[in-house]
Amino acid sequence: MKSEASLVLRLDEVRPGRAMQARRDPISKPSPLITPPTRKTVVTYKVTDAVAKAGLHRWGKGIVFFLAVVLPTLIAGIYYAFIASPQYVSEFRFSVRPNVGAGTPTSAAVDTMLAMSNSYIVSDYVSSRDAAISLDKAVDLRKLYASSSADFLSRLSSDASVEQLVRYWNSRIHTSYDITTGINVVEVSAFSPKDAQEIALALKLLCEKLVNDISEAARKSQMAFAHSELQRAEGRLKEARRQETELRSKQRTIDARKQADGKIELNIKLRGELATLQSEYSVLSQYMNAKSPKLTVLKNQIAATQEQIDQLQSQVVSAQSATGTGGTMLDDAQALAKYDQIQTDLDIATKLYQSSLTNYESSRAQANNSQIYLATYVQPGLAEIASYPRVIFDTCLVFLAAFGIWVVLTLIYYSIRDHV
Repeated sequence: MKSEASLVLRLDEVRPGRAMQARRDPISKPSPLITPPTRKTVVTYKVTDAVAKAGLHRWGKGIVFFLAVVLPTLIAGIYYAFIASPQYVSEFRFSVRPNVGAGTPTSAAVDTMLAMSNSYIVSDYVSSRDAAISLDKAVDLRKLYASSSADFLSRLSSDASVEQLVRYWNSRIHTSYDITTGINVVEVSAFSPKDAQEIALALKLLCEKLVNDISEAARKSQMAFAHSELQRAEGRLKEARRQETELRSKQRTIDARKQADGKIELNIKLRGELATLQSEYSVLSQYMNAKSPKLTVLKNQIAATQEQIDQLQSQVVSAQSATGTGGTMLDDAQALAKYDQIQTDLDIATKLYQSSLTNYESSRAQANNSQIYLATYVQPGLAEIASYPRVIFDTCLVFLAAFGIWVVLTLIYYSIRDHV
């Protein structure tokens, strides 16, 4: 029964008629089992709490915005306007040009690519470690940039390492290259006009030395190859001449070919004389006595000529070996073949040497005429007004950077809050 009464009371609470009657009859007492409504009090409390939290949230966002954006902007503005030391800029402009001679025609595209590559090399060298170390030795970069006249944030530490010096040096220079015109612009900043000009002049000399070294290295490499080919051809020619001299010493003749030709001519001449003598002897023997003096002389001449011809047929050339222990016999055919082989090698070696000598002279002329040089058409000048700091511009940059960071962090915060 008790449970049924409770169920009836709960149903009455949700009935619309019951609720309307309660509003019309506020004097009527509620059932002792029903707790008096406290909705108004609860709603008032929640609204007040939400308003308080919203106010705190707005104050928190304002504080964060002030700390993240306004305060860094104020500090940067004060620093740039009243603390930052003035910085003066000295610049020079140059172009890396090939020194092409009239006798060495080259492609325009090749010259353009070569000049572009060398320009990039010079631009990269300006900000390199080697450049910083060389400048430190030349003009004492540490002393110039660690001057007490510079503010504490801009100056270089007096005990800075080489790596720190290189990073600091990169913050004090600016390079640009125009690919259309091939012009390089190098800007150097320092805390006084004189220091900026001095550093820029020293840097220009280092760039000129770099370009000259590159040109000289290329010239030496080209000349070294041509010279090695010339030496190889010269050695081959000397070896061929040595073999020719050795063969002449063994054969005891200056020119085996001429000697062979002389023997052939002599053999042909003797055979002609022999034929003439035989013909005359045959004619005279028809009407003269065989013991007559004339026929006897002709017969002796025929025998002598035949003997000379036989000697030429069987003649050999003896040559002593280099050791002197014995001799080797080479007939005319073998000697002539050996001599012809050496003469062929000698002719080839001579032509190769002449070609190598021509290439060497051509390479030397091309190397001398195709050097590159640094054409500086704007010399480092002495600045009259400071280029940095730019108070308004730099302050605006700080503001934009801080504002961007604040926006990103705010978006990250709301994204995390919505997903938690």
